[in-house]
Amino acid sequence: MNTLQGFWRLARPFWTSSEKVPALLLLAATILMNLGLVGVNILNNFWNLNFYNALQALDYDAFLISGGQFILLQVALTTFTVAAFHFQQKLTIRWLRWSITNTLQDWLKDQRYLLLQLDSPETDNPDQRVADDIDMFIVISLKLCLGLMTALVSLFSFLNILWNASGLVTIPFGTESLVIPGLLVWVALLYSIAGTGGAFWLGRALPGLNFLQQRREADFRFSLMRLREHAESIAQYRGEKAEMRTFASRLEAALQNFWELVKKQKIVLGYSTFYMRTATVIPMFIMAPQFFAGAFPLGRLTQISAAFGEVHEAMAYLVRVFPQIAEWKSVVDRLTSFQNRLDALSSNSGVNIRHQPHAFEIKKLNLWLPDGKKTLLRDFSLQLTPGDSLLIRAPSGFGKSTMIRAVCGLWKHASGSAAYDTENALILAQKPYFPLGRLRDILWYPQIADADNDPALSHALQRFELGHLIEQLDSETDWSKKLSIGEQQRCSFVRAVLRKPKILFLDESTSALDENAETLCYRYLREELPDTILISIGHRASLEQFHSRILELDKDTNALSLASREALA
Repeated sequence: MNTLQGFWRLARPFWTSSEKVPALLLLAATILMNLGLVGVNILNNFWNLNFYNALQALDYDAFLISGGQFILLQVALTTFTVAAFHFQQKLTIRWLRWSITNTLQDWLKDQRYLLLQLDSPETDNPDQRVADDIDMFIVISLKLCLGLMTALVSLFSFLNILWNASGLVTIPFGTESLVIPGLLVWVALLYSIAGTGGAFWLGRALPGLNFLQQRREADFRFSLMRLREHAESIAQYRGEKAEMRTFASRLEAALQNFWELVKKQKIVLGYSTFYMRTATVIPMFIMAPQFFAGAFPLGRLTQISAAFGEVHEAMAYLVRVFPQIAEWKSVVDRLTSFQNRLDALSSNSGVNIRHQPHAFEIKKLNLWLPDGKKTLLRDFSLQLTPGDSLLIRAPSGFGKSTMIRAVCGLWKHASGSAAYDTENALILAQKPYFPLGRLRDILWYPQIADADNDPALSHALQRFELGHLIEQLDSETDWSKKLSIGEQQRCSFVRAVLRKPKILFLDESTSALDENAETLCYRYLREELPDTILISIGHRASLEQFHSRILELDKDTNALSLASREALA
């Protein structure tokens, strides 16, 4: 029941969205085509009766007529099959586009992508949930639901044919006899119940193994991806053997689980194959005595056999698709788990942040580690006005970067309040983020590049000694690999000048620059943004000249002290 509830939770948003009308029309068209296929199968059943009767009677004219009917039936079968595929794929694409877009928006909302990484590290590979699992969920769900509907329609359509064709079957018991109407219907029912129960019992471990296999394979792919992302660092450490040990360990874990999966699938496959094969001859053996006694012609025997096959196949639908059901269940479990984690994330950062356009203020800020065992900062307050600049200095591990995260709503293990121009705040990190695309788009990120501001962009690049990049603004390459860390940090200063924020946080954003380059960056930054509040984190004494106030750790009291630069001179 939990899986069905999870399925409905995942599917309902699409079927109640603005896409529901075209989606329902496509679904209706797909269902109609599948019903057409059932109708063709019914006609084909009666074709069997006439065709084999014609063969037995050596009626050549009836044989030729049956041949023409066969061609028409195959044309109809092909038409309905292709049309059903067409409408189902159009529905799949529409559902897939909506679901992925909606899930991405949900993932990006309130910076959940970051909170998920910080607070729910056990959520494995959320990118795979979006890229792979949604696709699998939609494809398998449609296939199973439409298949089940077709099976039910076929079942009720052929039950009447099989019941009437079976007639009254007499089973002798000594001097008495038992007359059973529609015997083959009861045989098909009992055989299907036994087969379905056996398949579910033998394959009960498959959903869990499928779930684990997806995780093992994703972990292996992730380790390979890290090799590509950190190739230079690994080469500098000569860490090839260590990486190979990691690869081998994760590959072995995936293969061991895969073998456990194969062993279970092997049992289910053998059972299903034997079960489906034996079903084809059961009606022949049951009806053979009457046929050889001349009770009915060959055509009726083939009709009974075909009808039994349709009824049995419909009743045994769950047996045939059990491996897909197991895979579908694991996909539903993964997606609902991912959605539960997203819903459980609180949009509250811990710090009460409010918009204030003309100043920066912190009141009673407290920070602690996620486990709650260590307090990083207690009852800290601060007020800055436009044009102020603050340098924060403290030993590594004190929580300097965490302070900025908390004030910006990126760390929820905090309390207190912060007020500033939240719509015009920018963080320059030690390792700038360079998205995919043209250099022009990267420098304007996250805003859309404005070609009308090319003179300002070119001027900023020249001032930060990046003039050689002006001719490459429209080039697309992996700029995070092509540019040195120092060049990337200077590019982040270009971003700041273009954005003109009211509050600018600089988290060791000049760590890869020498003092001359650092001086150039801060001097030009202050010239271009004289009213911007600067809050810097750094260790170099050379940074003091660019800040009017300094916040540092008092080694004696282990507390933060705030002073002006002149007071410390």
